[in-house]
Amino acid sequence: MATKRAKKTDVVSPSSAELRKAVEAIAIQPKSGKITLLTRKLFNVLLAVAQQADESGDTYRALLSDIVANSAFDSNDTALVKEHLRRMVSVQVEWSTGTSSQKPGRKWGISTLIADAEILEDPTTRRVWVEFSFAPKIKKKLLDPVQYARLSLQFQSQLRSSAGLALYEICVRYLTNPSHLTMRESWEWWRPILSGTPDTEAGDEAKREYKYFKRDYLRPAIAEVNAVTNIFVELIEHREGRRVAEIQFRVTERKQPMLALDEHPNVFDSTLVDRMVKIGIPLKEAQTLYADSEENRIRAALQMTEQRMRSTSLPPVRSAPALFKDALKKGYAPPVEALPSGGGKAAMTAPADDLKARLLGEYSAYRRKEARELYDEQGESEREIARQSFEEDELPGLGTHMRDDWRRRGLDSKIVETAFFDWLARKTWGEPTDGDLLAFTLSQSRAA
Repeated sequence: MATKRAKKTDVVSPSSAELRKAVEAIAIQPKSGKITLLTRKLFNVLLAVAQQADESGDTYRALLSDIVANSAFDSNDTALVKEHLRRMVSVQVEWSTGTSSQKPGRKWGISTLIADAEILEDPTTRRVWVEFSFAPKIKKKLLDPVQYARLSLQFQSQLRSSAGLALYEICVRYLTNPSHLTMRESWEWWRPILSGTPDTEAGDEAKREYKYFKRDYLRPAIAEVNAVTNIFVELIEHREGRRVAEIQFRVTERKQPMLALDEHPNVFDSTLVDRMVKIGIPLKEAQTLYADSEENRIRAALQMTEQRMRSTSLPPVRSAPALFKDALKKGYAPPVEALPSGGGKAAMTAPADDLKARLLGEYSAYRRKEARELYDEQGESEREIARQSFEEDELPGLGTHMRDDWRRRGLDSKIVETAFFDWLARKTWGEPTDGDLLAFTLSQSRAA
């Protein structure tokens, strides 16, 4: 078998490379196995390596350290790469032109992401290489695409959710479309594409309810793409009566992302594995959890567990690993702020404190409206559970006047209504992040 070796000058750096990704490989639907954030990222990096290699052949090769980019790399990290290479060889995906419409001339196919992979160490230089190949049927389409989207690997390195990266890839494809509109499909069609989870593995609740898909995937993905990439995405819902039947997105270009980009982005954040080990999770299990889960959920569950372990006002934690895994599985840990202190910069001219206070007020009103719509869509038993939770968890700390108003008038009281839907919004979507505020600012300025 001929081997295609990339020159040193051709080795791809995820912080600077651009990928021509075939449209057939963008809106891919997993049929067996889950496509995680890191699976998507690594697949894109391998595609970029193969596209920039300088000779023809069946197998492609690059330094493992270059594929992993600027992550801290040691022998333990190799296990992460191996796990995702295994996934790409085993996960079956459907390839299409990105729509479920059965139009004449369209093609459909199913394959794995890559055909095979090896990790090799040069005994002389001690450098570690990755060799890989693609299925012959799709190889030409992937490496020399006729129709493709230009993706920035720098932007993909900043995205920290699989849904965010999938949405970015799809929307970039339609950036030059005269209508700036993506395909219009049922929300059930979009769910496995953005979540990376086959319908056969999704819970009944996730498959049945649009509101959960919107809460868990659509909203976070849109906010993330709008915050850190050079495109702006808006959700368009098409209703049949009160029910949302189909969705699509409007996409426009910005000259620069809203948040300052890290000049040395990581494909893998190996520090999260280290933090899991420190709270008592065995290394191999930590690596598996990292491979199976979204980084943002891992980060949130870790922060909650670490804060709980440091608390002196609460009973000692009986099992930090159990607490962390429960929070990770159920997703109840408050989200970590999208921007660390002193992080990215927004192009704002008003005083930062005043502007942020105004934005928080406007965004809170917007979220109360969204929370009200979510509440109205629920059945009476769900609404009763929400009211009971508010009464038990939130109301005791709101003062005598508020408690009296709640008992007398309930949600007919304007002040109680505001407090209730503020609470419901926080409980549903967490505290607003800087990324949420920036995305909201853009949406309001465009609507003005």
